[in-house]
Amino acid sequence: MDKYSMLLAEAFQYQLFGGALGNDKSLQEPVMRAHLAAALVEGSGEIHIAELPDVGDVGVALWFCPGHTYLESDAQRNAGWNELMDRLPTQCSDWWATFFKQYDELAENTVGWEVKRGGYHLQLFGVVPEYQRKGIGNALTRYAENKAHALGVPMIVETIGAVNVRIYQSLGYKVAGSGHLTSTPPADGTFEMFVLIKQPEATDFGN
Repeated sequence: MDKYSMLLAEAFQYQLFGGALGNDKSLQEPVMRAHLAAALVEGSGEIHIAELPDVGDVGVALWFCPGHTYLESDAQRNAGWNELMDRLPTQCSDWWATFFKQYDELAENTVGWEVKRGGYHLQLFGVVPEYQRKGIGNALTRYAENKAHALGVPMIVETIGAVNVRIYQSLGYKVAGSGHLTSTPPADGTFEMFVLIKQPEATDFGN
């Protein structure tokens, strides 16, 4: 678990939602670990690893399975998330509470909550910098698509930025909508998050 947490932190160069962690880089690995540990609670999710010969692990994808979402239960929260929140300044822990409320509302307003909960949902995804743009991410995504295809359920992802949107579109995902969420502290304003979906009947689904 620790090595996958470190890999994800490295993939984001220890900057993922930095302001919401008080810009404390020592909390980057714990926030990744909290996500990964939650996925292992009662089979809520799956952790997919990309490994290269003579190199080792270079990518991690965390998916929540049909019927489950992140932080849906006390057991998930007690797998590391609550402990992390206790370490944060109130301004940061309050931001996370607001973020997840807006995050859920975004799902409801775009694909619909039951659609998101009924599909494979990508919660975290990262490839170490030196192996990005080498097909690792594509391979991880296709592996999950094969599992979703077998169940006949959609794939749901959220992302930020036009470049990331285009990457998912190139993989057959369609933009379902977007919304503005509160920026991480101490910044004011909002940022735009996009929700994309790939239906099981897509021609390249699972190929």
